[in-house]
Amino acid sequence: MDRVVCLVFGGIIFTTFTLAAAADPPAATDAKFAKDLAVQNAMQRARILVIENQPGKAVDLLEEQLANVNGNPQYLVQLRDAYRVYIMDLYLTGRPEVAKRYFDRLCILDPSAVNDAALKPRVETAPRKFEADPPKQPTATQFPTFKVPGFLNPFAAKDDPKQLVKPVARAASEDISSVDPFDAKFKRSDLAAEPAPTKANTEAAREFLKRGEAEFQRERYGDARKCFEQAYQADNGALEACRPQWAYCIIKGVTEAMDQPGVLPAKLPELKQQVENAIGMAPGQMMVAGKTLLSQLDQRAGFVSANPRVPAKAVSLVRHWGQNKEGWQVAETPHFRVFHRMDNDFAERVADIVEKTRAAMYKKWFESDGIDWQPHCEVIVHPNAASYTDMTGVPAQSPGHSRIDTDPSGRVTLRRLDIRLDIPTTLECVLPHEATHVVLAGMFGNQPVPRWADEGIAVLSEPAEKIEQHRRNLAKHHADGLLFGLKELMELKDYPHPRRTGAFYAQSTMLVEFLASKKGPKIFTDFVRDGARQGYDLALQRHYNLTFTQLEQAWQQQVINNRTTSNRP
Repeated sequence: MDRVVCLVFGGIIFTTFTLAAAADPPAATDAKFAKDLAVQNAMQRARILVIENQPGKAVDLLEEQLANVNGNPQYLVQLRDAYRVYIMDLYLTGRPEVAKRYFDRLCILDPSAVNDAALKPRVETAPRKFEADPPKQPTATQFPTFKVPGFLNPFAAKDDPKQLVKPVARAASEDISSVDPFDAKFKRSDLAAEPAPTKANTEAAREFLKRGEAEFQRERYGDARKCFEQAYQADNGALEACRPQWAYCIIKGVTEAMDQPGVLPAKLPELKQQVENAIGMAPGQMMVAGKTLLSQLDQRAGFVSANPRVPAKAVSLVRHWGQNKEGWQVAETPHFRVFHRMDNDFAERVADIVEKTRAAMYKKWFESDGIDWQPHCEVIVHPNAASYTDMTGVPAQSPGHSRIDTDPSGRVTLRRLDIRLDIPTTLECVLPHEATHVVLAGMFGNQPVPRWADEGIAVLSEPAEKIEQHRRNLAKHHADGLLFGLKELMELKDYPHPRRTGAFYAQSTMLVEFLASKKGPKIFTDFVRDGARQGYDLALQRHYNLTFTQLEQAWQQQVINNRTTSNRP
């Protein structure tokens, strides 16, 4: 009986192992493992290809594994995202037929894509209005138009109320590298051997001088300069009385030359020498304007060659798409699409600033590596105020602005920056400030970013000297009685009356710095988020264990009266 039981039991064990082996043989297990491994490998490689701006290859790689994914949700999300990037790139590169094919596939994975404006053919709609290139202008890329502050024309009529010289447009054919009268080839090593000017030379010099004075009165300074130079070559003594006017024409020529493509920093020594010569010709009239221009030349050349705050070409993942139909050059990073009229090196520096700002702001204020931006944030780099105002409708007094569109849920559907390159602090101040605004957008749920926090955080992205300027302004606005109560400031729905705008920026900046220094930037943004949702009284108690009365007392003592040293975040 025991033997029979053993045999039966042994048969059961044998049968069980036999069935198990038959149900999942080693060969089938290996095949399934190989398929899973291939899918995971494809996903990893595709992720890298998208980062490297090769979405087409990423899509091909993922589609090869469709038969093996078996409904893998991570794979489907990644394929969907790769489709989106590839479709936008196809439209940008002028392949709408191919884009339509992949758009149909995307709609199978994500039916809501049919209503996504970012996936439509790239046609121009408001608010962008790309300006056409000027007729018969060369197609070469242009550097930004930096402007020197206006200076008084010492030769304006005494009763002329408009003493400030207006810039004169240069004709397309005019040579920006006019002859330097102090060039070595015009210097005489043997004055005694130099023959006296002939009567014909003297008459020619007078004629050139007469024409030069007439052109100067018409504010045609480039033409006047040429006439003065020709008069000098004919008779070097003919221009003694007109040396200040000639010097002024040289100063004007340099201010216009520094705006031309490729001039800085290549011709910096030459331009500085011309300015020094102009000062030497008429120090009484040209000293202030000349010294200002020398400083501006050094500063602008630094922007073009090697901005110390932003190393050139620090962004490796920049893709240059060339010129679009409106004449703008297009460059793209993982999160930004830059429209510009400059060379690729300068575009990469702009891209570097916005990408670095994005990463730094997410890390500092949210302890995050960032969220995915779909679509890209557009950065429109306007060469001058006319382009900026014409395209955006924003007054020329503004150095730049950001635009954020959201849907009712608070999801950001558009991020855009418009900046001007004729503002001296564009790269150093304006661009990081506006890029910070687009980072903050959408990070407070369906609530808009409170004005005070939005501007305060953005100002703190600027250089230290700009922050110190707001710190000094705070004391002045306090003395003038223009500051807000802290609760009043936090609950402002819009910008205040222009009379208190300076106080608003100074107080917002210092209040953000003050609160962030207490428990760190992340606690501060948590406080702002809760305050916007549930009220600042409750949020202040929860995150800082303070009432507004206690906060006002601490603010008055530590910031206004400066009795303790604040720890900056």
